[in-house]
Amino acid sequence: MRVLVTGAAGGVGQLLLPALAGEHDLRLTDLRAPERVGRAEVALGDLADPGFAERLCAGVDAIVHLAGNPRPGDDWDRLRGPNLQVPTGILAAAEQAGVRRVVLASSVHVLGGYHPPSARPAPGPIRDAWPPRPCCRYGATKVFGEAAARVYADSGAFSVVCLRLGGCRPVPPTRGWFDTWLGPADLGQAVRLALRADVRFGAYTVTSANTAALFDLGAARRDLGYAPGEDSETYRHSVPVGPSTMCRSGRD
Repeated sequence: MRVLVTGAAGGVGQLLLPALAGEHDLRLTDLRAPERVGRAEVALGDLADPGFAERLCAGVDAIVHLAGNPRPGDDWDRLRGPNLQVPTGILAAAEQAGVRRVVLASSVHVLGGYHPPSARPAPGPIRDAWPPRPCCRYGATKVFGEAAARVYADSGAFSVVCLRLGGCRPVPPTRGWFDTWLGPADLGQAVRLALRADVRFGAYTVTSANTAALFDLGAARRDLGYAPGEDSETYRHSVPVGPSTMCRSGRD
């Protein structure tokens, strides 16, 4: 499969590329050159340019869209371009190019408003079946991205798997990451499964199999066959205490 990966030089992209390189022919794009390239094709440019986006999508079977502003604390002015305008441009270019599958990087912040247990409609971990409840402006842009992608999936243009990614790092930086951490092996597994899953449209939370889990992974296990093997608890005695990755209110 020929796969376009946007945001390939970012933190998530650099963790993901080794897992995709052995199975797919990759076309990588970002504003700067990614380090983990191998034999992949690289095209540098601004995804906000419709012509550039159209050229990138031509001739690929699938797109893994990682590009965006990943900072939950940023304001609308910093989020609007990379998290609203760029995804809609990529989706439009994908339709024009006849792409068959889009894997869209969403975020656990889509459901972050359920972080305090008192906000949940039922006891237990946060579930994908609940309506989106973003905890911040960043999370709201990810809700928009999922909704925009669904328009294309429902129209029959292409199928879409939205992955609500947890905190992606090689190891959790602090214990505050333990409940949402997503390790590199589990990230790679989730994206590989999303590229070939028999799903027309779906949005799935993806974290590692953390002992201190905040989110239920049942939907990803059921529909994608996701079987995470990493656990943040492994690092309990090697990383410091720190704050949660989740926003505490919509004002963050």
